[in-house]
Amino acid sequence: MNIISKGLVTAFLAVSALGSYAQNKDVDKGKELLTKAFDQTDNVKRGEIITKARESFTKGGLKPQEVAVLIGDGYLSKKDYTNAATAFGSASKEEKKVGFKKLAYLQVDDAFQAADIKAETKLLKSAMSFFTKADALKEGARAIGDKYFDRGADSYAKALEYYQIANAGDKITTIAETYEAKGAEGEMQAAETYKLAKTPEAYKKAGDIYYAKKEYGKAFDAYQSGNIVEGIIKYANHLVATGQNAEADNLYNRVADAFAEKDNKAGLIKLADDLVGKHNYGTAVKLYDKAGEDLKANKYRAYEKLGSMDFEEAKALFTTSGDAAMAKAITDNTKQLAPLKDLDFNLQQMRDAQPQIGMEQDEVTGESRQNKADVKAVSDYYKTSKDQIVTQVYALSTSVPKITNPELKKLVMEKFLSYPAVGNILNKETFAIKLQKPQIALKDVYLK
Repeated sequence: MNIISKGLVTAFLAVSALGSYAQNKDVDKGKELLTKAFDQTDNVKRGEIITKARESFTKGGLKPQEVAVLIGDGYLSKKDYTNAATAFGSASKEEKKVGFKKLAYLQVDDAFQAADIKAETKLLKSAMSFFTKADALKEGARAIGDKYFDRGADSYAKALEYYQIANAGDKITTIAETYEAKGAEGEMQAAETYKLAKTPEAYKKAGDIYYAKKEYGKAFDAYQSGNIVEGIIKYANHLVATGQNAEADNLYNRVADAFAEKDNKAGLIKLADDLVGKHNYGTAVKLYDKAGEDLKANKYRAYEKLGSMDFEEAKALFTTSGDAAMAKAITDNTKQLAPLKDLDFNLQQMRDAQPQIGMEQDEVTGESRQNKADVKAVSDYYKTSKDQIVTQVYALSTSVPKITNPELKKLVMEKFLSYPAVGNILNKETFAIKLQKPQIALKDVYLK
């Protein structure tokens, strides 16, 4: 570079520096004017000075959007939210959001220092509007929720309103845990609150509380909402215990489908094994099929047929599955098995005729309980059916002990013990008569 060129560059830089200095002086002057403007109590005078400040900022090279931010901050310093919002409205897209968020937080602070609930509500409504405009709705709702939470237990309900908007599951769970810590008096409130968190962990806690309180319907709703497999299975087991086998099987199959979708073969097999332990061979078979466990599926398919008193089909399945001994046992005990089919049919018909028991809400505790009228209807039904049921059960004590194959006898006994009356009246191990007719109470003849 020659001497002349160097001189031109030097001169250019010097002029630029002087221009920059002059612009900075204009910006500084604008800031001074802005400070002076917001010290004014007269709005007209304030507006005149702001206009001069704006001119100085423009002369100093600031863009209109940048000037808007400075003016908006000035209005915020005086808590003039209306004019602040107007000013921020002229800022750039991102700076507008920053400005609106600052405005919203100031309104939140003012709301919690307000003299009355009406002013508090109005300020919070405005704050939420500005949080929304700032794309910070959840952040703002959480902040408001925290303010209410800090006020104490009396304000937890309001805190929960905002925590739900914020999807603040952790904060909702904290409140639920506070209720639960109160013991029995706070458990139901805790369960309802856990559900608001909408997390799997919270849904499980809610379901467990309901289940422990014997609010089984609510427990299932919570488990289902959180897709809590162990909870759904627990509820299904409860249905089995109360004789609602068809409903239980629907749930077992639904869980199985979920396992299959996730290729969880171990989960399928474990659930199937558990069902075998409950003598629910029909559903277990379906699960073994889904898991590709053909040998187990065929074995328990034969058990299922035996349980439905379809002896010929059971014998054929035992033969094809390689269990010749069980197939032979059925043939050898044809005479002893023959009367059992009719006895099972009779007991099943009487069980199915039992009136259903609905649920109602206790007026005092608010908890669910069995409908009293339905309970009486069931009692009346068994009063009229008692002698007939006893006759059928006593007939079992004659036929079942005569079965010569121990394994076949065990499976047949398992089948009939699914009727509670059988285990109440007969010895569960031998099927010998345990209760004589004068000893048999009404509760002893219930079939489910």
